[in-house]
Amino acid sequence: MREIDRLIAYDERQRMVPRDRERLVAVVESVRAQAPADHATLRAFGVGLLVLGEYGEAIRHLHRALDLADSDRRRIAASINLADAHRYAGDAATAESLCRDALALARQDAPEMTGFALQHLGKTLTELGRLREARHILEETLALRVSEGDPELIARSRAALRLLG
Repeated sequence: MREIDRLIAYDERQRMVPRDRERLVAVVESVRAQAPADHATLRAFGVGLLVLGEYGEAIRHLHRALDLADSDRRRIAASINLADAHRYAGDAATAESLCRDALALARQDAPEMTGFALQHLGKTLTELGRLREARHILEETLALRVSEGDPELIARSRAALRLLG
């Protein structure tokens, strides 16, 4: 399902968008025809649906992926993807709750996922208009990512901070 990941880019608001919409539609339809039932495929399928704007269906499949998650890392990742689906659909309050739950789990049991959870919480708070809180979270995210040294993730955190002005 890495193909779905390769077909996703980020817009100026740091939201996922199709890099090649026609190809993404074809891949998503191929997965749909296979009636996915495992965590990894359901999660990738849900993200593909999310990027295509099929929020209700994305939420359903991401809930299924979350139910099938067999590790803290998988629970956190599926929760964050589910939060994004709610956020893109206009339900930032549910997204915030999911992000906070994922962040708590990451801090307690999967510290390597903390930056991922923080970044998405910061983006959600930005959309809720809670800019001071978002800035605090995104600055924490950036500091963590700088210490980890991943240039791509550092750039995404800097881009999210730039959105705050």
